[in-house]
Amino acid sequence: MKYSKYISENFLNLKNKIMKKNRPGQPIPRSLFDAMKEEYRKNRLELINTTLGINDATKTWYSKKTIDALFKAAGATPANEDQFGLEIHYGVVPQDRQGVDIPDDYVGLHNVILIATKESGEITTLDGDDGKEPYNAGTLCPPNC
Repeated sequence: MKYSKYISENFLNLKNKIMKKNRPGQPIPRSLFDAMKEEYRKNRLELINTTLGINDATKTWYSKKTIDALFKAAGATPANEDQFGLEIHYGVVPQDRQGVDIPDDYVGLHNVILIATKESGEITTLDGDDGKEPYNAGTLCPPNC
């Protein structure tokens, strides 16, 4: 039993070191940014638009004020802000927007939902169960480019 615990702990430590070393979030050259957008357009967007017969969104814009409010609601302060991150979930706006004021022309379009997260050790945890709500107030392009 001690051996099994030793292996589990060492595996988790190694996994955490690998995840930290290979964690994304570094600057990339503009050429790679352009190449990634083009790959999306060629390999996803054309398929989505053709199959579904829509002109799907390709980007979402959020104000700094919205991002700051999201982190503040999650408990981030200047003293602990390095412990927080941002989860970005992909979604599609449903017909039933459950009373949320989302424009009609966003229904059926690809979007992103933001959730501020707090790191606990090396593992990022979702703070969604304690009243901290996801944000979906971005401006989609198209239709609003």
